[in-house]
Amino acid sequence: MPNSKDEPGRQRQPHEAGRSNINQTGRNLAGETATELFKEETTMNDHALKRRIIGVGLGASMLAGGAGLAQAQDFDLSGTSVTIGTAQAQVLNVGTLRMIEMLEGWGADVTRVELPSISGLEAIIADQIDVAARSSDEILIGQTRGVDVVAIGAPISTMHYAVISTPGVNSLADLKGKSIATSGPGGFNGMLFRYMLKREGLEPETDVQIVPVGGSSERAAAVMAGQVQATVTFIDNWLAMEEQGADVQLLGYVADLVPGLSSRAIFAEREYLEANEELGTAIACANLEVNQWINSDKDTFVSYTTENVRGANENAVGAFYDVAMSVNMFPTDPASLLDTDGYQGLADLLYEGGEIDTQLDVSSFVDRSYLEKAAGMGCGAA
Repeated sequence: MPNSKDEPGRQRQPHEAGRSNINQTGRNLAGETATELFKEETTMNDHALKRRIIGVGLGASMLAGGAGLAQAQDFDLSGTSVTIGTAQAQVLNVGTLRMIEMLEGWGADVTRVELPSISGLEAIIADQIDVAARSSDEILIGQTRGVDVVAIGAPISTMHYAVISTPGVNSLADLKGKSIATSGPGGFNGMLFRYMLKREGLEPETDVQIVPVGGSSERAAAVMAGQVQATVTFIDNWLAMEEQGADVQLLGYVADLVPGLSSRAIFAEREYLEANEELGTAIACANLEVNQWINSDKDTFVSYTTENVRGANENAVGAFYDVAMSVNMFPTDPASLLDTDGYQGLADLLYEGGEIDTQLDVSSFVDRSYLEKAAGMGCGAA
């Protein structure tokens, strides 16, 4: 039975049984206060009812999608508590929501917290979460800072960004003398855009003004308003704008512009995973099962997403699904789901771009063994 990280004397507050909305204040690695550090999502169904439904088959929609849970009985997570940090609820992380539902169906007491102003790495360091489902670069940054975090899965396995621009900016080269929006200093989207600009022979801050704006939706809005001429945004944000007829155009998907890079990961400290091996395997199984569910039925995916992600548009979600399938965003074999080459490519990009100061060999902290064990149990099988 996996051990909970919340041992006597280390109870987290205010994660109470009622799972009410919470707002906490924490500190990032630089010691700066991060307001609204954790904001728990409460859009899902009643916890107890949800457990009962998932426990007998993960709900009608998943059964309709053809993804059976043949091995669900092999996991007994009763008495296990885990806190999982995620991005804000959006089309991209619907798989993470599903994964959490499965863990709860196997008996785990899961607290999901959104991390709007802090990375999963920082939240782990602050001892506020056990497991993160966040950007892959956080693992690499952690390793260079002496934090032994290990990837055991991936909510999505290819880059989930689109590069969008205002009319008249028809290529990255056209951005000379113009401005782009980023999330702020240290954000991966900004680093990625800087890398793409340099490949075009443009010097960030000199040839192209960098404007810190905020999250993907805020950056997209800045382009729509003409405040900046381009940005990197989530694919689903771009598709929603296209559906609405916004006066914005697509320059390309990052999966095509910079192919072969890892995107997001499920990760935790090595010590925590070694102490909670069954939980790690259950997470890997849920990862595979959810990917199989997504691949098996577009209509069910669209229906579930529009019901659980505020503001999700049915047509835009359907378009996102088609793009996701075209770039193999949700693979069901361990080697593709957690691609070591993709992490190595990302590590090399970060090193070459000066974002990390150490060349890394990712094979020591990208661990497919949990996925391989789960696959051997039948998890993710059609």
